[in-house]
Amino acid sequence: MDRNEVDGGGPTAAGPVCGSCGTSSSPAANFCSECGARLTHASGAAEYKQVTVLFADVVGSMKLAAELPAEQLRDIMNELFNRASAAVQRYQGTVDKFTGDGLMALFGAPVALEDHALRACTAAAEIQAVTRRFADEVARRHGVRLQLRVGLNSGQVIAGAIGSGPGTYTAVGHPVGMAQRMESAASAGGVLCSMSTARLVEESARLGPVEAVLIKGVDEPVPARRLLAVESDRMVLGRNEGAMIGRDADLRCLLELLQTGRSRSVGVMGAPGVGKSRLIAEFGTVASRLGAQIVLARCGSHTTNLAFRAMARLLRALFAVDGLGAPEARTHTLDRLDGVLAADSADAQILFEVMGIADSEAPPLEVSVDGRRRRLVSVITEALRVRGEQVVFVLEDVHWIDPPSDEVLADLSDALKGTSASFVTTYRPEYHGALQQCSDEMIKLRPLADAVALRVVVQLVGTDASLTALVDRIVVAAAGNPFFVEEIVRDLADRGVIAGSRGAYRLVDGATDIRVPATVQAVLAARIDRLPSQAKAIVNAAAVIGIRFDLDTLQALYPGAMSSALADLVSAELVDQTEFLPRQRYCFRHPLVRTVAYESQLSATRAQAHRRLASAIEARDPAAVDENAALIATHLESAGLLAEAYHWHMRAAGWLRPRDLPAARDQWLSARRLSDQLPDDLEDVAAMRIAPRTMLISTESFVGIDPDGDEQYRELRELALSVGDLRSLAIATAGRIMSFTFNQARVPEAAALAAELDDVLRQMDWDAVPEIDIVLVAMVRAYHANGEFNAALAVIDAMVARPHDEPTLDFAGTYTFRGAIELCQGNHDSGRRHVEEGLQYARNLPPVGYAIILSFWSLLVVLGLYEPGELIDEMREALRRAESFGDICGIITAQFAYGAALLRTDETAREEAVEVLGKARASIVKHEVMTTNLLPAIAADLAIDAARNGRLDRAIDDLRAVFAVHFDGGVRAELGCAGEALVGLLIERGDDEDLAEAHRIIDDWEARRPGIPAADLWWLKARAVLAAAEGAADRYAELANEYLELCEKLDARRLLAEARQMAGKLIQPR
Repeated sequence: MDRNEVDGGGPTAAGPVCGSCGTSSSPAANFCSECGARLTHASGAAEYKQVTVLFADVVGSMKLAAELPAEQLRDIMNELFNRASAAVQRYQGTVDKFTGDGLMALFGAPVALEDHALRACTAAAEIQAVTRRFADEVARRHGVRLQLRVGLNSGQVIAGAIGSGPGTYTAVGHPVGMAQRMESAASAGGVLCSMSTARLVEESARLGPVEAVLIKGVDEPVPARRLLAVESDRMVLGRNEGAMIGRDADLRCLLELLQTGRSRSVGVMGAPGVGKSRLIAEFGTVASRLGAQIVLARCGSHTTNLAFRAMARLLRALFAVDGLGAPEARTHTLDRLDGVLAADSADAQILFEVMGIADSEAPPLEVSVDGRRRRLVSVITEALRVRGEQVVFVLEDVHWIDPPSDEVLADLSDALKGTSASFVTTYRPEYHGALQQCSDEMIKLRPLADAVALRVVVQLVGTDASLTALVDRIVVAAAGNPFFVEEIVRDLADRGVIAGSRGAYRLVDGATDIRVPATVQAVLAARIDRLPSQAKAIVNAAAVIGIRFDLDTLQALYPGAMSSALADLVSAELVDQTEFLPRQRYCFRHPLVRTVAYESQLSATRAQAHRRLASAIEARDPAAVDENAALIATHLESAGLLAEAYHWHMRAAGWLRPRDLPAARDQWLSARRLSDQLPDDLEDVAAMRIAPRTMLISTESFVGIDPDGDEQYRELRELALSVGDLRSLAIATAGRIMSFTFNQARVPEAAALAAELDDVLRQMDWDAVPEIDIVLVAMVRAYHANGEFNAALAVIDAMVARPHDEPTLDFAGTYTFRGAIELCQGNHDSGRRHVEEGLQYARNLPPVGYAIILSFWSLLVVLGLYEPGELIDEMREALRRAESFGDICGIITAQFAYGAALLRTDETAREEAVEVLGKARASIVKHEVMTTNLLPAIAADLAIDAARNGRLDRAIDDLRAVFAVHFDGGVRAELGCAGEALVGLLIERGDDEDLAEAHRIIDDWEARRPGIPAADLWWLKARAVLAAAEGAADRYAELANEYLELCEKLDARRLLAEARQMAGKLIQPR
């Protein structure tokens, strides 16, 4: 009989499982009967466990009961289940309960097993083997047939004490029921595995083909596979750490960064545990020896939603300020910059704010988030140029980077091209962000080959002869993943299977049935479960905080957390201490350690911890509550407090809006998502759903094009109308109009929305809408763009009649719009007066508003209604101011204003003008902003210049595409800029198809003329030029005179000289 079998009496459920050797002991035992280690009894606290559940049941038990005396049946069942229980215990399973004619066993609870499925399969096969041997005895003695059915299923269960009293530890959840269903469907003498179990063991066991089986409670057959055999030598488990092996070629690729001296961006991609961090560590060591400065930072999973956190870490590493107080850090940073920045400069304040060391009493900067980003990149680039030393920025775990840092660091990576600095990033395959896309080269790390993995294992455990078979099994189990290898070796040492030190272990336990880790999660769960109860509680609390944590925050969740206990975790290599003073900070040694610890806790347990953590963050620094609002919201959401989390997301968005609009929009998106999850009968839920949608739609025009914008606006409209919230509807509609007018070339739709908005405003008290001027300006822009000048003037009159305490962009814009409309209609005296009044107001506006007003002047210059020379210097200064402030819309409008005016003022400055306009176009295309109102004019100027430089065909193709997009949906008065240039270039190329296309363009416009005199200027000129090209002298003369008359009527001063020359020109008839 097996040593674990029980003589006499009935079978008994196993007691605590030894954490050292895995042997189950009696419920009353305090020490392991096998190895003598102190036992830890299962805690009543329930937790999630990944387990495999085994059910075994006697076939035909009722028939046996009828054929055998009761005492004989009892003896047979006792013996059978004692032998079956011994098989379960042999593979570290736990007999959960007996069912009279069957048993239930768990593999992976209460102590986690990384290879629970394989162990369960092995135990099941052995149960059937011992049953067959025992059945032969029973048949000889009693003449009856004894058989078992066994079913297996794997999955996540809740394991812990259910009810009260002894023996209450069990597992509940769907996987338990499915295991029982597998048992009922198994054949007599067979083992049936669910697909969840089969997938975990298919590389280590022989399975039958997939078969469909009918089970109770399910209408359709479910797939399953029969277990045929298990290769026991494939059983392995664990971890330890050794030097890098097998990555020499990858290391050489990185070292080429230093040898070439040229700036490059390299991405290192690989799955978790494959060796990215080890490669970076080796590279850093070698590069430092060669004289390069390695600037290393890591992204954290808990900081993905915290704007610029990754950027801050990288900058703090660059200037080596960790551990310094803010004043000392500022001084140290300026010293490292060696005179590049003045202490009181705006650029220094921007740098200090991102690094988190700014002077809290410094006055706020009037610089937009885009401006801050550009100036920050410029400062760092200049600092690196001045210092001259070779610097390599290394950012690890970029798959967790916050989006603002991703964009800025991608810009920095591009900006480094002119320096000796380089950029190295590591990330997982699922990451496809800005840094990945700007990489010049990617190094893809693959699993190590078996021969290389063997070298890794030997380096870790040594060459003792007792380890030969063990080493081979570790190689098989690790499957080329260095992290798996390290964990396997560490676990073997922890359990006492091997003894010694790194590189000099020996086998001390004859049991070489190494447990195979099904996943890294299972390996780490086993290590965590072997910790003392206090240490495990600390790990669980830290997991709620995130990948990085400090002692103060940890004690808010677990008051019993002490430095000494954390030192034990550091020693166990589960966590690392990253900072000692002034605050003790730690991080999980690997993110998956945190993941395993976090996901093992019940949802209710995690929720309570997240609630306490949110309260602690709020109370710890009241002055920074708004800044920490996004983090508080994240924890409240994880706690299931969706309504509270919603309000904190909205609060975070309010704080971020003037600092980082894209980050603010992320918070509104989170608030919108949460509001949709709230119950419909919650008080104010409609308002909660409306508010974030309103902000997202109203700010869309500043960030490009939302592909779901139409659907989002439809939802908002329905919600607002259902509760009569006309204010939110008006604000959102204004935002949609601006997006249509500026970015999407959907001007007719914008005008239709403006008409609907007019009806909405008639039902409202304007004084109750603080944003009324923004709403009215959107209507003016839509009507103006669609050529509905009278409607635009009516709205302008309403705006001007309202009292205004001080000039605003909207107020200055009303005068400029009025003037532009009057000039286009031929009221040039009144028009010029109003345009100049608008400019006078604009001179007192921030850079963005000033640039926008100046862009109207340049559009009038492009249309020929203004001479540009008098404002060139002012436009140049406006561009400088806009670039300093940094808002992308302001920069684009200022670039257009200056470039278009300069191009028509100074022929010697053509190259500069074209360069500025080219930058404007590139930004428009990249950011998808200002597309509708500026792109046709910019594209026309660039196409004409391209044709002058020998690229006529390309110029026509590019301009044709722009004209086609904007013909139906563009700004009516400005479309002629592209139309006139396109017709001129087609005539210049001059083949029959080109002339026919020119005719089509002119004829199509004639059918769509908006009735705006200024919009006919290009049309008349194009018709005249086409007539001249075709030798139609009479038609040319008639059209040239009409063109001159219209120029004189409109006082189109820039065009008059050319118009008079055309009218006096004689065309030879053909």
